[in-house]
Amino acid sequence: MRNYEIMYIINPTVMDDARTEVMAKVENILTAAGATNVKAEKWGERKLAYPIEKKQSGYYILTTFEMDGTKLADVEKKLNITESVMRYIIVK
Repeated sequence: MRNYEIMYIINPTVMDDARTEVMAKVENILTAAGATNVKAEKWGERKLAYPIEKKQSGYYILTTFEMDGTKLADVEKKLNITESVMRYIIVK
């Protein structure tokens, strides 16, 4: 088990209630893949360095977790089809 961080950006047009649903969905994706000690930290809405999908800002979330690295490909596949997540990066 290794420690990982995932930083993802939620579309700014998503309202507060739906943001918590997106966060719960990402946490469910991680726990379904075998992640433990999942902790999310809201960074809030910030300006993007460059426009993504014609948006100038996004809602940033940092999540830390422990997981076997062989399951990361499954997590990335599911995050790629999550429409509310504009971008993400996973680092160890």
